[in-house]
Amino acid sequence: MLFQRKRDVIAFFPWVIEVIFASAILVLEGLLHIVWFILPVYRLQEFITANFLRKASEEELALEYDFVDLVNYHGYHAEEHYVHTKDGHNLGLHRIRAVDSMGHPQMKRSFRGVVFFQHGFMQNSEAWVVRGPGKSLAYTLVDEGYDVWLGNNRGNKYSYKHDKWAPDDDQFWDFCIDDFANYDIPSMVEYILSLTQAPSLSYIGFSQGTAQAFAAFSVNHSLASKINLFVALAPAARVNALKNPLVAAVTVSKPKLVFLLFGKKALLGQTFFWRKVLSRQLYTVVIDYSLDVLFGWKCLNLDPSEKPLLYSHLYSYSSVKTLVHWFQITANNSFQAFDDNLKNRNPPSYRSYILPSYMPSRIMCPMAVFYGGKDTIPAIDWLLQQLPKGTFVHKEESYEHLDFMWAKSAPEVIDKKVVQLLRSHNNAAKLRKSDSDGLTADVPTVAN
Repeated sequence: MLFQRKRDVIAFFPWVIEVIFASAILVLEGLLHIVWFILPVYRLQEFITANFLRKASEEELALEYDFVDLVNYHGYHAEEHYVHTKDGHNLGLHRIRAVDSMGHPQMKRSFRGVVFFQHGFMQNSEAWVVRGPGKSLAYTLVDEGYDVWLGNNRGNKYSYKHDKWAPDDDQFWDFCIDDFANYDIPSMVEYILSLTQAPSLSYIGFSQGTAQAFAAFSVNHSLASKINLFVALAPAARVNALKNPLVAAVTVSKPKLVFLLFGKKALLGQTFFWRKVLSRQLYTVVIDYSLDVLFGWKCLNLDPSEKPLLYSHLYSYSSVKTLVHWFQITANNSFQAFDDNLKNRNPPSYRSYILPSYMPSRIMCPMAVFYGGKDTIPAIDWLLQQLPKGTFVHKEESYEHLDFMWAKSAPEVIDKKVVQLLRSHNNAAKLRKSDSDGLTADVPTVAN
């Protein structure tokens, strides 16, 4: 029976509208693909660009740079590493090194410790460095003397390889937050500690990068013991419904509908096609409009002149299953493991089983949480109640979600506080190590 309750009938019609809308978009996109690749439209664009438009500047070329190109362009040295997970994925891992006067990589004498960055949903490591020195926290920490590493989740452009499955296989994309927490984060952290021989590292996450850490550190206490400070920027655990009521109806719909709309592989994989078709200005307008419609973000704290560059490095591949997982968290109002029982017809209140929940209150490593007063995504009241005693908490009243990485004022109001916290906790970690060797000393603290 299709409808079991009246509310199912009411909720069904937005789903139908979404299906019709999604189908229309797919048809339109298919037609554009045909026009773009069969007819010589792209040849015409290349001809006009080469003969009538000025040559792109180095700054404009940076819109298409990958991580290594960006870091080299900014005057640093980038290393590429690859980490193999227990379930067969190969993850791209990046490292930033300072360079000497001859352009050779070097480690500063004032070595302060190891820092690991983890990006958000549908992002990659480029998001942390795209703004350049003086504006990106990653470069600031390199200049401070930290050994800086940046991770990439399975499935994104730097982690697009599996031992058994190809990206064309559904099995390649059969992953969600559970897999990031159980496999990706532990594998990357262990690799870094093994290579650097450091006893611990500092973890800085943004958005989903914090959710992965909340999940991993709450259940894997051995892993958490190797983290001397976990910094959560724009934290995500339990999340609120999307602002757009039509789209919000999809978030509480059955997973089968989401898979029908988006497939079972990469989520919004056509984004790169639209980046190629649309001009930079129009693409920026589309992203601004989408962020406003979906989340209510106005992005007023971002420098408008930087937006084409930022948005060019905003998106990377992730799985539709990860989106479904976030929708389950939203619908059930619980920071929980993925519900594999997709055929279950009963609503959560009638469910006959209990899924494991991730509890940030069980995390044993030191934490610092930075959240925005205008960030519509996190259920921040619940998270603040979950935080262990002694957690550093900072609220930036005017900040939305993306501001914690890209706001004009972020280097002053966020990054400086993070640097101070890292100094304190890395010094404390060194002193604890000295204590274990038979020495004693006072441990400095950082006030909120």
